Amino acid sequence: MSEKYEVITYEDIAVFNYSVPGVEEKEQIDREITLVWEDTLEKFFEAYNPDRPYKINSFDTEKQKNRFISAIDDENDKIIDEVDEEISRKMKFGFDYTSPTYED
Repeated sequence: MSEKYEVITYEDIAVFNYSVPGVEEKEQIDREITLVWEDTLEKFFEAYNPDRPYKINSFDTEKQKNRFISAIDDENDKIIDEVDEEISRKMKFGFDYTSPTYED
């Protein structure tokens, strides 16, 4: 019997906070992203409500598993770059924003 490689993923909202020069209130942009849970399913249930949607992705090789995780990371990087671009377009003289936070 061959070993299976599993990855738990779930969707979450990344909130990008930034400041517009001359405006006191902080602005924010929300984007849905896919995250990889790097612990056991039991720990996932401890951290989140058991009703929270998740997906178990199974692979025959560790290489396939790693490629899948890399693709998720690449997609999240693409989303972050798009948000950076969107914020830059809204600003004339650069921007200052905090790193993403995740809403539950």
